[in-house]
Amino acid sequence: MAQNLNKTKRRINSVNSTKKITKAMELVATVKLKRFKNIMLSNELYSNEIVSLINVLFSKSNEDAEVYLNEKEADKTLYIVINSNLGLCASYNNDIYHFVDKNVDKKSSIIMPIGIKGDTYYKRNGYVVNNDFVSINEKISYSDIEQLGIFIHKEFIDGKYKAIKLIYTHYVNSIKFVPELFDVFPIKKPISNVDIGYSPIFDPNIKTLIEELIPIYVTSILYQKIIESQVSEQASRRTAMENANDNADELINELTIEFNKARQAAITQEINEVVAGQAK
Repeated sequence: MAQNLNKTKRRINSVNSTKKITKAMELVATVKLKRFKNIMLSNELYSNEIVSLINVLFSKSNEDAEVYLNEKEADKTLYIVINSNLGLCASYNNDIYHFVDKNVDKKSSIIMPIGIKGDTYYKRNGYVVNNDFVSINEKISYSDIEQLGIFIHKEFIDGKYKAIKLIYTHYVNSIKFVPELFDVFPIKKPISNVDIGYSPIFDPNIKTLIEELIPIYVTSILYQKIIESQVSEQASRRTAMENANDNADELINELTIEFNKARQAAITQEINEVVAGQAK
Protein backbone atom coordinates (compact mmCIF):
# COMPACT_ATOMS: atom_id res chain seq x y z
CA MET A 1 0.00 0.00 0.00
CA ALA A 2 2.82 2.40 0.87
CA GLN A 3 4.47 1.56 -2.44
CA ASN A 4 1.31 2.55 -4.35
CA LEU A 5 1.13 5.82 -2.43
CA ASN A 6 4.73 6.66 -3.31
CA LYS A 7 4.14 5.75 -6.97
CA THR A 8 1.08 8.02 -7.20
CA LYS A 9 2.93 10.83 -5.44
CA ARG A 10 5.84 10.55 -7.90
CA ARG A 11 3.39 10.76 -10.81
CA ILE A 12 1.81 13.90 -9.34
CA ASN A 13 5.25 15.50 -8.93
CA SER A 14 6.18 14.50 -12.48
CA VAL A 15 3.02 16.03 -13.97
CA ASN A 16 3.57 19.21 -11.93
CA SER A 17 7.11 19.49 -13.28
CA THR A 18 5.89 19.05 -16.84
CA LYS A 19 3.17 21.62 -16.27
CA LYS A 20 5.76 24.21 -15.23
CA ILE A 21 7.50 23.72 -18.59
CA THR A 22 4.32 23.89 -20.68
CA LYS A 23 3.13 26.94 -18.73
CA ALA A 24 6.42 28.72 -19.43
CA MET A 25 6.18 27.79 -23.11
CA GLU A 26 2.63 29.12 -23.23
CA LEU A 27 3.76 32.47 -21.78
CA VAL A 28 6.66 32.71 -24.26
CA ALA A 29 4.36 31.87 -27.18
CA THR A 30 1.87 34.50 -26.01
CA VAL A 31 4.55 37.20 -25.93
CA LYS A 32 5.89 36.21 -29.37
CA LEU A 33 2.39 36.04 -30.80
CA LYS A 34 1.65 39.60 -29.68
CA ARG A 35 4.97 40.89 -31.06
CA PHE A 36 4.68 39.22 -34.47
CA LYS A 37 1.01 40.14 -34.78
CA ASN A 38 1.86 43.81 -34.23
CA ILE A 39 4.58 43.56 -36.90
CA MET A 40 2.18 41.83 -39.30
CA LEU A 41 -0.53 44.47 -38.89
CA SER A 42 1.88 47.41 -39.14
CA ASN A 43 3.53 45.98 -42.29
CA GLU A 44 0.24 45.05 -43.94
CA LEU A 45 -0.58 48.60 -45.04
CA TYR A 46 2.88 49.09 -46.59
CA SER A 47 2.68 45.73 -48.36
CA ASN A 48 -0.78 46.47 -49.74
CA GLU A 49 0.37 49.84 -51.08
CA ILE A 50 3.30 48.22 -52.90
CA VAL A 51 0.95 45.65 -54.45
CA SER A 52 -1.47 48.40 -55.45
CA LEU A 53 1.31 50.41 -57.10
CA ILE A 54 2.56 47.37 -59.02
CA ASN A 55 -1.00 46.74 -60.20
CA VAL A 56 -1.26 50.32 -61.46
CA LEU A 57 2.01 49.99 -63.40
CA PHE A 58 1.07 46.61 -64.87
CA SER A 59 -2.39 47.82 -65.87
CA LYS A 60 -0.79 50.65 -67.86
CA SER A 61 1.88 48.54 -69.55
CA ASN A 62 1.92 45.24 -71.42
CA GLU A 63 5.32 45.24 -73.07
CA ASP A 64 7.41 46.37 -70.10
CA ALA A 65 5.68 43.99 -67.68
CA GLU A 66 5.60 40.96 -69.99
CA VAL A 67 8.77 39.43 -68.55
CA TYR A 68 7.09 39.17 -65.14
CA LEU A 69 3.64 38.08 -66.33
CA ASN A 70 4.42 34.88 -68.23
CA GLU A 71 5.81 31.52 -67.19
CA LYS A 72 9.29 30.60 -68.39
CA GLU A 73 10.12 27.59 -70.54
CA ALA A 74 11.97 25.78 -67.75
CA ASP A 75 10.93 22.31 -66.57
CA LYS A 76 10.92 22.98 -62.83
CA THR A 77 8.75 25.06 -60.50
CA LEU A 78 10.26 26.42 -57.29
CA TYR A 79 8.13 26.19 -54.15
CA ILE A 80 9.19 28.26 -51.15
CA VAL A 81 7.58 26.49 -48.18
CA ILE A 82 7.43 28.02 -44.69
CA ASN A 83 7.57 25.65 -41.71
CA SER A 84 8.81 26.03 -38.15
CA ASN A 85 12.22 25.45 -36.58
CA LEU A 86 10.73 24.01 -33.38
CA GLY A 87 8.04 21.49 -32.56
CA LEU A 88 5.22 21.47 -29.99
CA CYS A 89 3.01 23.65 -32.18
CA ALA A 90 0.07 21.25 -32.66
CA SER A 91 -0.86 20.60 -36.31
CA TYR A 92 0.92 23.67 -37.71
CA ASN A 93 3.62 21.73 -39.57
CA ASN A 94 1.47 18.72 -40.42
CA ASP A 95 -1.09 20.93 -42.16
CA ILE A 96 1.67 22.35 -44.38
CA TYR A 97 3.06 18.86 -45.07
CA HIS A 98 -0.35 17.60 -46.19
CA PHE A 99 -0.88 20.69 -48.34
CA VAL A 100 2.50 20.21 -50.05
CA ASP A 101 1.94 16.47 -50.58
CA LYS A 102 -1.41 17.24 -52.19
CA ASN A 103 -0.40 20.19 -54.40
CA VAL A 104 3.27 19.73 -55.31
CA ASP A 105 4.52 17.31 -57.96
CA LYS A 106 7.85 15.83 -56.86
CA LYS A 107 9.07 15.25 -60.42
CA SER A 108 8.60 18.79 -61.69
CA SER A 109 9.27 20.80 -58.54
CA ILE A 110 12.05 21.92 -56.24
CA ILE A 111 11.29 22.73 -52.61
CA MET A 112 13.03 25.64 -50.90
CA PRO A 113 12.12 25.10 -47.24
CA ILE A 114 12.15 27.87 -44.68
CA GLY A 115 12.32 26.16 -41.29
CA ILE A 116 14.31 23.14 -40.12
CA LYS A 117 11.23 20.96 -39.61
CA GLY A 118 10.30 21.34 -43.27
CA ASP A 119 13.85 20.68 -44.47
CA THR A 120 13.90 17.36 -42.60
CA TYR A 121 10.46 16.26 -43.80
CA TYR A 122 10.90 17.04 -47.50
CA LYS A 123 14.31 15.38 -47.72
CA ARG A 124 12.96 12.28 -45.99
CA ASN A 125 9.99 12.07 -48.35
CA GLY A 126 11.82 12.26 -51.65
CA TYR A 127 11.49 15.92 -52.65
CA VAL A 128 14.32 17.76 -54.38
CA VAL A 129 15.39 20.36 -51.82
CA ASN A 130 17.33 23.62 -52.00
CA ASN A 131 18.04 24.60 -48.38
CA ASP A 132 20.10 27.75 -48.95
CA PHE A 133 17.63 29.82 -46.90
CA VAL A 134 16.36 27.18 -44.46
CA SER A 135 17.24 29.19 -41.33
CA ILE A 136 16.02 32.59 -42.49
CA ASN A 137 13.12 32.53 -39.99
CA GLU A 138 15.24 31.82 -36.90
CA LYS A 139 15.90 35.51 -36.43
CA ILE A 140 13.69 37.31 -38.92
CA SER A 141 15.63 40.12 -40.57
CA TYR A 142 14.31 42.25 -43.42
CA SER A 143 17.79 42.37 -44.97
CA ASP A 144 18.03 38.55 -44.98
CA ILE A 145 14.62 38.26 -46.60
CA GLU A 146 15.71 40.90 -49.10
CA GLN A 147 18.58 38.59 -50.11
CA LEU A 148 16.06 35.79 -50.67
CA GLY A 149 13.96 38.16 -52.79
CA ILE A 150 16.96 39.16 -54.91
CA PHE A 151 17.85 35.47 -55.38
CA ILE A 152 14.46 34.28 -56.59
CA HIS A 153 14.01 37.39 -58.75
CA LYS A 154 17.25 36.63 -60.58
CA GLU A 155 16.44 32.91 -60.85
CA PHE A 156 13.10 33.68 -62.53
CA ILE A 157 14.43 36.37 -64.86
CA ASP A 158 17.24 34.03 -65.93
CA GLY A 159 14.63 31.41 -66.79
CA LYS A 160 15.82 28.77 -64.34
CA TYR A 161 12.30 28.08 -63.10
CA LYS A 162 8.96 27.91 -64.87
CA ALA A 163 7.31 29.65 -61.92
CA ILE A 164 8.03 30.50 -58.28
CA LYS A 165 5.34 29.89 -55.69
CA LEU A 166 5.08 30.43 -51.94
CA ILE A 167 3.31 28.09 -49.51
CA TYR A 168 2.63 29.67 -46.14
CA THR A 169 0.09 29.58 -43.31
CA HIS A 170 -2.63 32.22 -43.47
CA TYR A 171 -3.68 33.54 -40.06
CA VAL A 172 -7.49 33.61 -39.78
CA ASN A 173 -7.87 33.95 -36.01
CA SER A 174 -6.23 32.69 -32.81
CA ILE A 175 -7.46 29.12 -33.34
CA LYS A 176 -7.70 28.84 -37.13
CA PHE A 177 -4.75 28.80 -39.54
CA VAL A 178 -5.00 27.74 -43.19
CA PRO A 179 -2.16 26.72 -45.56
CA GLU A 180 -2.30 28.78 -48.75
CA LEU A 181 -0.49 29.04 -52.08
CA PHE A 182 0.71 32.42 -53.38
CA ASP A 183 2.11 32.98 -56.89
CA VAL A 184 5.27 35.06 -56.59
CA PHE A 185 6.30 34.71 -60.26
CA PRO A 186 4.75 35.12 -62.73
CA ILE A 187 2.82 38.00 -61.21
CA LYS A 188 -0.91 37.95 -61.77
CA LYS A 189 -1.92 40.88 -63.92
CA PRO A 190 -4.93 42.90 -62.72
CA ILE A 191 -8.18 41.78 -64.34
CA SER A 192 -8.96 45.34 -65.36
CA ASN A 193 -7.30 48.73 -65.22
CA VAL A 194 -6.95 50.12 -61.72
CA ASP A 195 -9.22 53.13 -61.39
CA ILE A 196 -7.46 55.77 -59.32
CA GLY A 197 -9.57 58.70 -60.53
CA TYR A 198 -6.97 60.37 -62.72
CA SER A 199 -4.34 59.53 -65.29
CA PRO A 200 -1.03 59.07 -63.43
CA ILE A 201 2.24 60.62 -64.52
CA PHE A 202 5.14 58.15 -64.40
CA ASP A 203 8.63 59.52 -63.86
CA PRO A 204 11.01 58.62 -65.35
CA ASN A 205 9.01 55.89 -67.17
CA ILE A 206 6.98 52.73 -66.52
CA LYS A 207 9.80 50.33 -67.44
CA THR A 208 12.26 51.90 -64.99
CA LEU A 209 9.69 52.02 -62.23
CA ILE A 210 8.80 48.35 -62.72
CA GLU A 211 12.46 47.31 -62.63
CA GLU A 212 13.02 49.31 -59.45
CA LEU A 213 9.83 48.28 -57.66
CA ILE A 214 9.73 44.54 -58.42
CA PRO A 215 12.56 43.65 -55.94
CA ILE A 216 10.82 45.77 -53.29
CA TYR A 217 7.50 44.09 -54.11
CA VAL A 218 8.98 40.58 -53.80
CA THR A 219 10.76 41.33 -50.52
CA SER A 220 7.63 42.93 -49.08
CA ILE A 221 5.49 39.92 -50.00
CA LEU A 222 8.00 37.43 -48.57
CA TYR A 223 8.39 39.41 -45.37
CA GLN A 224 4.63 39.72 -44.88
CA LYS A 225 3.99 36.00 -45.47
CA ILE A 226 6.88 34.86 -43.24
CA ILE A 227 5.62 37.10 -40.43
CA GLU A 228 2.06 35.84 -40.93
CA SER A 229 3.33 32.26 -40.72
CA GLN A 230 5.13 33.14 -37.50
CA VAL A 231 1.90 34.53 -36.07
CA SER A 232 0.13 31.29 -36.98
CA GLU A 233 2.93 29.18 -35.49
CA GLN A 234 2.97 31.02 -32.18
CA ALA A 235 -0.83 31.01 -31.94
CA SER A 236 -0.84 27.28 -32.62
CA ARG A 237 1.87 26.68 -30.02
CA ARG A 238 0.09 28.79 -27.42
CA THR A 239 -3.13 26.83 -27.97
CA ALA A 240 -1.25 23.53 -27.75
CA MET A 241 0.44 24.51 -24.49
CA GLU A 242 -2.82 25.83 -23.06
CA ASN A 243 -4.46 22.47 -23.81
CA ALA A 244 -1.48 20.69 -22.27
CA ASN A 245 -1.87 22.74 -19.08
CA ASP A 246 -5.58 21.94 -18.93
CA ASN A 247 -4.85 18.25 -19.38
CA ALA A 248 -2.17 18.41 -16.68
CA ASP A 249 -4.63 20.01 -14.24
CA GLU A 250 -7.19 17.32 -15.00
CA LEU A 251 -4.64 14.54 -14.54
CA ILE A 252 -3.36 16.05 -11.28
CA ASN A 253 -6.93 16.18 -9.93
CA GLU A 254 -7.47 12.52 -10.85
CA LEU A 255 -4.16 11.47 -9.30
CA THR A 256 -4.85 13.52 -6.17
CA ILE A 257 -8.20 11.78 -5.71
CA GLU A 258 -6.51 8.43 -6.28
CA PHE A 259 -3.78 9.33 -3.77
CA ASN A 260 -6.30 10.46 -1.14
CA LYS A 261 -8.35 7.30 -1.56
CA ALA A 262 -5.27 5.11 -1.24
CA ARG A 263 -4.10 7.02 1.84
CA GLN A 264 -7.55 6.75 3.41
CA ALA A 265 -7.55 3.03 2.70
CA ALA A 266 -4.11 2.68 4.28
CA ILE A 267 -5.20 4.59 7.40
CA THR A 268 -8.36 2.48 7.67
CA GLN A 269 -6.33 -0.70 7.36
CA GLU A 270 -3.92 0.43 10.08
CA ILE A 271 -6.85 1.25 12.39
CA ASN A 272 -8.38 -2.15 11.75
CA GLU A 273 -5.08 -3.83 12.48
CA VAL A 274 -4.71 -1.91 15.78
CA VAL A 275 -8.30 -2.73 16.83
CA ALA A 276 -7.81 -6.37 15.89
CA GLY A 277 -4.58 -6.51 17.86
CA GLN A 278 -6.21 -5.06 20.98
CA ALA A 279 -9.12 -7.49 20.69
CA LYS A 280 -6.72 -10.39 20.92
